[in-house]
Amino acid sequence: MNVVKKILLLHLLFACQQILFARSSKARKEEMNPLNFLPSSSLLYPLDFQQNWQASEPIPLEIHYDVPAYGYKDLLMTLEYQNDLEHYDKERGEVKRRIIEEQKRLEENLWRKIHLLKMKEKNLQNRNFLRARKDQI
Repeated sequence: MNVVKKILLLHLLFACQQILFARSSKARKEEMNPLNFLPSSSLLYPLDFQQNWQASEPIPLEIHYDVPAYGYKDLLMTLEYQNDLEHYDKERGEVKRRIIEEQKRLEENLWRKIHLLKMKEKNLQNRNFLRARKDQI
């Protein structure tokens, strides 16, 4: 019973102190909260202890930018640019195709010449072989 009386007396003193602070205007509303001494799980918990003078007012920010006014001339220029770009892509593709065809043609000619040289070499060897056989007979 003695412990209960001490706890009740402690709560009564605490309530009186809160009332005294409220009347004297020495304490702010946040300081009167009895749960201030408990840690909070909020991410903004450190801001609870920030003084009013530390909180700054928002700084006005002026952004100057120009919004282009597009008209028919800009549309025409864009269409011409896209048309030129399309023609350039077609021409570039055609040039690549021609280069590849020319490389294939040159490669085929090279292989024909190599094959012709091999045939000539083989014919020359056959002639030399036949002459050697004829000389032996």
